[in-house]
Amino acid sequence: MNELQLLKYFSAVYQLGSFRRAAEYLGVSQSTLSKGVRRLETEFNLTLFNRTTRSVTPTDASRALVTRVEAVLAAHASLQEDARLLTGGDLGAIRIGAIALASETMLTDCLSRLAVTHPNLDIEVVVGSADIYKDVATGICDAAIGDEANFQVSPHADVLRMTLLREETLVPVHRHGHPAETNPLRLSNFPVAIPSRYFNENRLFNESTASVFSTSPRYRLNSLSACLSLAAATDVVTVAPASLLATTTDQRDLKAANIHADLKVRLILATMARTAPSPAVRAFQQACRAG
Repeated sequence: MNELQLLKYFSAVYQLGSFRRAAEYLGVSQSTLSKGVRRLETEFNLTLFNRTTRSVTPTDASRALVTRVEAVLAAHASLQEDARLLTGGDLGAIRIGAIALASETMLTDCLSRLAVTHPNLDIEVVVGSADIYKDVATGICDAAIGDEANFQVSPHADVLRMTLLREETLVPVHRHGHPAETNPLRLSNFPVAIPSRYFNENRLFNESTASVFSTSPRYRLNSLSACLSLAAATDVVTVAPASLLATTTDQRDLKAANIHADLKVRLILATMARTAPSPAVRAFQQACRAG
């Protein structure tokens, strides 16, 4: 019988004014309850209740203690509830680093799911940090969404855990009516724009586009949105995720080039390897993989 249980016995007797009713309320025998209260009185070296064959009344010492006892019981109940919710990722706050590709494709859907399943989870997303994997390794972020290719060559990969989230297909994009629309092989004759911070490092993007475009990018812009706007207004060609292009074609008057380009990007979640992900990070990971 632990201290917390003894305090519950005391509170029940105080509130109900009867050992019998308190025992029924707590689901224990009256003998067990009486022994528990006497043990508490011994530990406190105080008489908590005046007992007769007809009544039980609290003593002055009992009245002086009851408020603090109730506060202890309420705090414990709150702690249990917080722990239960935290196990499901419902409480707490996390900071997530992300490359721009993730923020413009999967991240919104992920956060939308979390808003429903874990409405009390506070999330900060940092997009375009100079080194998202370093941010996780040094504790600046709790996790990061990046691409597998850059993760594998990161100097911080050995202290991180990689979890595959999804694969994105990149497609060459140009405006409707583009001169290369009828002859996709002419794409290499036109200037190329790339979002210079899309992967935080240009290695993967440069390697991917090299298989489609023979010329180096003429335009390096801060965002994919800027590249798409430029492509919609000129003969500039860019590359975009197929999933994103499907939602922007009508608005930007853009289309995917009719050319086979096997450009795949595997998006991953990076977390610290030496410790298990927190409940909040696990909830975030599940929401990302649910899409």
